[in-house]
Amino acid sequence: QIIELGAVKYQNGKIIDQYESLVYAKDIPIFIQEVTNIKPKMLEDAPTLKVVLEEFKIFLEDHVFVAHDIKFDYKFISDSFEKYDLGKLENRKLCTIDLARRTIAAQRYGLDFLKELLNIDIENQHRAFSDALSTSYILTESLKHVSKDIDTTEKLIDFSKSDNLIVNKKSE
Repeated sequence: QIIELGAVKYQNGKIIDQYESLVYAKDIPIFIQEVTNIKPKMLEDAPTLKVVLEEFKIFLEDHVFVAHDIKFDYKFISDSFEKYDLGKLENRKLCTIDLARRTIAAQRYGLDFLKELLNIDIENQHRAFSDALSTSYILTESLKHVSKDIDTTEKLIDFSKSDNLIVNKKSE
């Protein structure tokens, strides 16, 4: 179950809006509590998942859905939308793991590793909003290393999915 949802709207290299909400849940597995530091008491007065999804759908509008490991987040949100009769998520999508693999020289491409590599100092690791913010920083860094020929969102999405590995080595 979703216990927190966080997102940022990013345009022309800047964050222009944000969304953040805890979600009511009766129980949280101990493992999830340890990873997120979200305790059941924190969710007692939180809005229901349906309310949060309705708000998030309005926030998202028709913007590109960007996530670090897009397959998981996109499917989870889409399935949740459908469960609450909010339609299917049909926004265009961009995976920052795929984009980072083509633009940032690194041994690994997990969020935690890239945050350390790029000196992204954001607290509340493994919290929805903090991870969305970290993802926006990775997107910003990746965009610095993209060819000027990639000048539209569609070209960027296509580039991120391509098999061509074009890494601009930064650590020289």
